[in-house]
Order: sequence, then C-alpha cells, then structure tokens
Amino acid sequence: MKNLLLLAFFLISTVVVNLARAQGTERADLSVSSGAVLPDRLELPAQASLLHADTHQGDGQYGPECLLMERCSSSPSLVLSSTVADSGPADSGSGYIQSAVKATEAQTSQTVQWKSLLEQSSFYVGVMHGFRIATEPGTRAGLHNSVVGGYFNAVGSLHGWSDGDGYYENYLGHPIQGAVSGYLWVHNDPRYRVTEFGSSRDYWMSRLRAYAFAWAFSEQFEIGVASEASIGQIQRYCKIQSPDRCGTGFVDHVITPNAGIAFMIGMDALDKYVTQRIEDRTANTKIRIISRLALNPAQSFANLMAFQAPWHRENRPGVRSYDGDAYAAIKPQEEPKDPSGLPDVPRFELTASVPSFLRLGSLSCLGGGGIGAFRLTDSWQWTLHVDGCALVRGLPQKWHGDSLTFATGPQWISHSAGRWSPHVHMRAGGQKVTEQDGTESSLQGQKVSSSLPLAPDNQIETTGFSFSVGGGMDIKLNRALGLQLANLEYVHSWLGTLNDVNLNNGFRFSMGLVLRVGTW
Repeated sequence: MKNLLLLAFFLISTVVVNLARAQGTERADLSVSSGAVLPDRLELPAQASLLHADTHQGDGQYGPECLLMERCSSSPSLVLSSTVADSGPADSGSGYIQSAVKATEAQTSQTVQWKSLLEQSSFYVGVMHGFRIATEPGTRAGLHNSVVGGYFNAVGSLHGWSDGDGYYENYLGHPIQGAVSGYLWVHNDPRYRVTEFGSSRDYWMSRLRAYAFAWAFSEQFEIGVASEASIGQIQRYCKIQSPDRCGTGFVDHVITPNAGIAFMIGMDALDKYVTQRIEDRTANTKIRIISRLALNPAQSFANLMAFQAPWHRENRPGVRSYDGDAYAAIKPQEEPKDPSGLPDVPRFELTASVPSFLRLGSLSCLGGGGIGAFRLTDSWQWTLHVDGCALVRGLPQKWHGDSLTFATGPQWISHSAGRWSPHVHMRAGGQKVTEQDGTESSLQGQKVSSSLPLAPDNQIETTGFSFSVGGGMDIKLNRALGLQLANLEYVHSWLGTLNDVNLNNGFRFSMGLVLRVGTW
C-alpha cells in the first residue's frame, strides 16, 4: 500500500497548509494591495483574444481581471514565467503585460514542453524512490550491491506475473501511479492541455499521447536507469514485508499504464459530470477544493509534482474564480468533423481488462491484463493478449502463486453504426504457473538476511503451450470509448499437474474499458 500512503501523505499535508493560507481570503474585488492602479484593459496581440492571463499557474496570486472576460482567472491552461507570481501584484501593469504575452506564446506553441516535463517527472521519480528508501529495509539493503552487476541480476530475475505486492497495491496503487504520470504529460502538452472529457478528437488524442508517456515512465521506474532495478534492486529479493511471497513478475509493466489510462478517463468523466456540477451549484471554496481532491486524486498529486495547488485544473479557473466557463469551451478548436463521414471500424483497439478471473482446475486466480487489436479487414482483427493473476483460492495453507498468459491470434468483431459489438476470438501462446511454499519450515534458514534472496527450493512452476477460444460483447459509449461488458473464454494449456492439481483446462472471464483509435 506504499503508493496509496505516499499519495495520502502529500495530499493531506498540502491541503492543510493551503487551507490555512486560504482562510478568510476574499478575491471578489481583486484590489491591488500595493495601491498601484492597473489599467482597465490591457492591449494584447490578436492571437490572445480568447485567452485569460495570470501571473500564476494555479490558485493563489491573480493578475488583472479584465484581459477579456472582465473577471479574474487563474488561467491554469497557460504556462507563465513572471517573477511576480508568488510575490503579489507588481508596481505597474508592465509585469502583467509581459506575462500575458508569454502566456500567449506558450498557448500558441504546439511543442511539448520537454524541459519542464522532465523536471517534474524526475521530481516524481525522486519522491517515490525517497519513500521506498525510507520505508523499505530491503531497498536500503540493496543499495550496497554492485551497481552494474546488481542491476542486470535484478532485471534477469523477472519472471511470472506477481511481484509479491497485494491486490490493492497492484490494481489500485500502480494504476494511480500511471494516471499521475499521464497528467504530468497533459500539463506539459500545450496543444491539448485544456481539453475535457467528451467525444472531441482533441481529448482522445491528448489521452493517447498521455498513455504512451505513462507506459515509458512506468518502464523507466521498473527497469530504467533510475528504477527499482537499479535503486535497491528489489527484483533480486523477496519482499521483506512478506518474505513468504517472493514474486518478481511483470504485473506492474502491464497494469500500471493500461489501468492507468482507464483511471485517467474515469476521473476525467467524474471531473466533468460531477465535480463541475458541484462547482456550478456552490461558490464555497472549501467544498470546491474537497470535491476536486476527492474525485481526482491522481491529478491532484500530479499538480503537487508540478509545484501547483493540488486542486488546480488545466481546463478551468481556480476554485475561487470559476463561474461556469471552462477554457475548453473558449479554446479555438479544429473544425469539427461530420460524424457521418467518420469510419465505424477502428484501426486499433486497446482494452484494459480489469478485473480478470481465471479458473484452473480447483484453483481461482484474480488479476487483470491488456489486449491490443489491429484491424485486418472491417470484420477481422489480429490481437495480442497479456493477462496475469494471483492465485487466491485452492492452494494449500500458506502457499501462494500466480499465472501469466501471453497469446496472439485472430478475432472476428462486428463494428457498425450501432452501439453493440459482439466478438469471437481464437489465440495461441504460452502460460506459466508458479507456486511457492510460504510455510515456516520452508523459510527457516533464510530469515537471517534483512532482504531475502529468491529461493528456488521452495518454489515450483510449470510452463506450456496454451490455446484459447471465446467471445464477448462490447458496448460503444462514444466514438472513442467502449466498455467490454463480458468476455468469456475456454483455455487449454499443456501444463500438466502442479501440486496435485491438473492445470490443463480452465475458463477466463473478464471485463474492461476499450479505447478505439481511428474513429474520431
């Protein structure tokens, strides 16, 4: 649960500090405390006519109220670099004019702000590693290993699915990590920064780009230069918190980005349809802050990593000045496409399958996975499937285990102008099942170390060819997003018997969120 504890610690501490600072603050008159008189209206270049300007990216300090909309705006959609951002109003309007011009230049730029993205991402990585070193004895012990040799040993130890963490950390904490890195990308992507959830092409292009970055960020954190494999080299060792569970699998490599994008989309929807409606009905600052934090913790944490107030939003003003107008509504958009001219058949579909339930003989396995489907014809796709789960029922007492499946094959699917898409698939690949004896007798003699090396003598596994056939039903929510209501498949694997259980036959049931590319 370390990811959730880290998130809670930063959010709670920052909220307390900012609420104390905000207590009794009134922004209605926006008077200048220094006594300087600002002009009633500032002249800006023509391309700034639809933009707000401010001397701060988040909530707190505000600039002149009347650049266009005749009101104060925190303008979170703009990247400003004015030196008066945190020091209060300037002695004249020149500082605000310079900030507005810089804001206009930033907004009209289509280039990703790589410098600030790398800075914020590096800070995020540093925070997570700092938390690991402070709270994990095994990570601290691994710091004394050989840097190069230890790194390659750690990466070489990866196998199977489970990594020894609990279900909620793998399927809640790590997806939140993926969503946080995705929001860091959004913050530094001027072209699509102010988009909000909906059917627009801008929104889905933004999230697709964020997904790609979240995947790269996740891989770096797992096996990159500044990763768990290089700092602490935990893949070489059992979890010191639960030495009976020595998992070093690929669960985070699959779940973090795939479930992370699903979390992003879900929290974006909550922000638009719940949080904004709360803000439309009340001007109470504390209620607005709480709703923004509670309904989108991932974006709140990403704001902290970008040194902004956690309730900052890219697509609308701050909690004190928002009055119903979002930046996405006034941002110049591309000419909308006629839906009748758009294709109904996507070029590519990505399904985040969480949860996924697998029954193998008398064993029950709970986890998740991902499916990529590439269009061959209007009715046929070629699919790649990776799925894994932790054995939760059927093993002897104190035993633990997991299953990893990787397969590929054709899929028939019906895409039409309607909402329903039935599909049938057939895939072939491999499956690996690992089980581990966690009883006291199997661990005796290993507990002398603060970080326990993997012990093949108390671990058994089997790997074999796997074949599956099944089908399901998807429902289209809009042109870019679908919901996989059900997918049921029969799985036959040549695994034989492990721990007196025949693993050759099984059934898998899954649900998930489907991202459709090429229909918007």
